[in-house]
Amino acid sequence: FEWVHQNPFHNIFLATSTTISLLSNSLLLFIISTTPSSTIGSYRYLLASFATCDILTNVAHAVLQPIVHLTDNGLYYFSHNYGIVIGGQSFDTVFCLIFIATFYQTFLILAYHYVYRLVTLTSGLSRSITRYWTPKHWISLAVFVNILYVAGFMGVCLFAFTPSDETRILAPPEILELYGIDLQASTNGYVVISVRDPLTGQIVVHAPSVIALCLLLCLFGGTATVIVYCIWRINAVIRSADSDMTGKTRKMQADLFHALLIQSAVPVFCSYIPLATILLFGPVTGISLGSFGNFFYTCTAVFPSIDAFFVLFFISRFRSAVIRLFRLPFKGHDGSTTEHRTIEIRTRETSSRI
Repeated sequence: FEWVHQNPFHNIFLATSTTISLLSNSLLLFIISTTPSSTIGSYRYLLASFATCDILTNVAHAVLQPIVHLTDNGLYYFSHNYGIVIGGQSFDTVFCLIFIATFYQTFLILAYHYVYRLVTLTSGLSRSITRYWTPKHWISLAVFVNILYVAGFMGVCLFAFTPSDETRILAPPEILELYGIDLQASTNGYVVISVRDPLTGQIVVHAPSVIALCLLLCLFGGTATVIVYCIWRINAVIRSADSDMTGKTRKMQADLFHALLIQSAVPVFCSYIPLATILLFGPVTGISLGSFGNFFYTCTAVFPSIDAFFVLFFISRFRSAVIRLFRLPFKGHDGSTTEHRTIEIRTRETSSRI
């Protein structure tokens, strides 16, 4: 799997994923800004935040060009553009940490989608301390939680995953052979998860790394727990016979819920599963996968590149806006296909508003 991190595939993939991300997410931001606020309400801010975060993630991926080498005792995470020295100090580790902070907050924003859908669905059904909250309250809470979440990841990495004399000595020789990067040199920085210490010839658990990895998995799994809980609650409310929802409202909420589930399938298969494998496989099994870790990490760059397409497709107002913007052929209910159906679409939107 050396071809994953070598040229020409490496540069072609980065250029393609970054370009697609810039175009798709910029289109989503444009559609959000030009669509009447009454269409999706405060949800527009959440979608805009997600699109912005996706762009930052892909751009950071292209600039840093991260490499993940899986060993039998953990992993080494470093930049393909190694040797970043500013003012005589190496900033490789700093940029790795910044990328980690940028990347992992996408999972938190995905969890926000489910929280928003649950709050919207259950609004007025039961009493709670958030019953009379305004969008400003929710935005303030979201920003505060996001700061804590990112600070938690940065703190955990600074606590146990930054370079040390011990981890430099333990750096596998094949890293220099495969990537041409000498991690034993003090000028080259990286992030390392080293759960097992083979210096004595025995398996000795490295306590700081184990504690930090558990904390990292708690933060990483916390967003997944929130998503699973919201899925359970949303499904229960939609199927409940005791709710006062009309049949039309119930169907609309069910369609939005199903669309969100389909949208979430991409990060599950392209991010959650690959990242869980990267973090746990070496420490748990003691088997070294080497450069195969780059294949897993390459998959994670797919999610922020194509996520905007799902949003543009599943939200009907956005889908109609894209059809009008690019003058795409549109098939009406009568089965006929015309080149431009702008008048028909606008008529339907006016009727829906009335």
